[in-house]
Amino acid sequence: MSFRILMVLLMLLPILSVQACSSPPPPVIASDHPLAGRIWQPRTGRFLTVSDLEALLGSAQVVVLGETHDNPDHHAGQAWAVRALVAAGKKPQVAFEMIDRDRQADLDEAVHDLDGLGEALRWNERGWPDWQMYRPIAEAALAAGGTLSAANLPADLTRQIARRAEPAEQAARLGLDTPLPEAFAAALADEIRSSHCNMMPDSAIPAMVRVQRARDAEMAATVAALAQRPGTGPVVLIAGAGHARTDRGVPERLRQIAPSLNVFSLGLIEIEAAVTDPAAESPPFDAVWFTGRAEREDPCAQLMRHMKKKSDAAGK
Repeated sequence: MSFRILMVLLMLLPILSVQACSSPPPPVIASDHPLAGRIWQPRTGRFLTVSDLEALLGSAQVVVLGETHDNPDHHAGQAWAVRALVAAGKKPQVAFEMIDRDRQADLDEAVHDLDGLGEALRWNERGWPDWQMYRPIAEAALAAGGTLSAANLPADLTRQIARRAEPAEQAARLGLDTPLPEAFAAALADEIRSSHCNMMPDSAIPAMVRVQRARDAEMAATVAALAQRPGTGPVVLIAGAGHARTDRGVPERLRQIAPSLNVFSLGLIEIEAAVTDPAAESPPFDAVWFTGRAEREDPCAQLMRHMKKKSDAAGK
């Protein structure tokens, strides 16, 4: 190697080192919509840069990453966020809505085989999108010495809550013994109706509201407990966007049970063709990352087929 080449390499070394330590670029979102790929901060009414977002992520003790479950861009964005935390020297503790709390032992046993983890947890059987979309999130955390945790209600307790048959101590622990403010209860019921294509009977809505509240509370309790572990963090919750809302989701429950925690909620939200003003609906997140829309079958047709299948099975 000539002396000149050696000197050039020595001059480049600091630049190369900085590049190696910075977080990978965010996902590329294929859409010509003016909001796609942009990051909006509702509180200040301004767009953020990627560096702004990295700083907000890095300063939080709890990061809630709200998704649309079947959108690959959302999982790419979540993996990017975890890698950004790792690049900042953090050891993220990632908790998943998709894994019930009573499956933590199964998760601990399977965590050394990420390719087989989805099968070990019956991920697809339980109705979640392909585990491989979530795998990079887990991989990024574990590579940095972070952890993976189950966060959701166990199925048996969920069924009890839907029937109002849960033990009194569980109702108190999950805040179900305290009514929601009327406006929040009505808004949550409307959201559940519309997300189920207005096909659910009115009699089913109160049970679904209770379960949603209980899941928020269970995930918040998981996150608060993880945040007490010394020498790690932040806690990163992977959950549906409804659970990431700051007005009535996990962040609101955390304000009640662990008010000292610094919580940052990022909603990964699919753009609407007719909506170009990011403040039009006052999205209830600390920041919103707008993405393209996933290609999917009409969800209402899917739901109708599912309900018919259940009805036919019940009639046999």
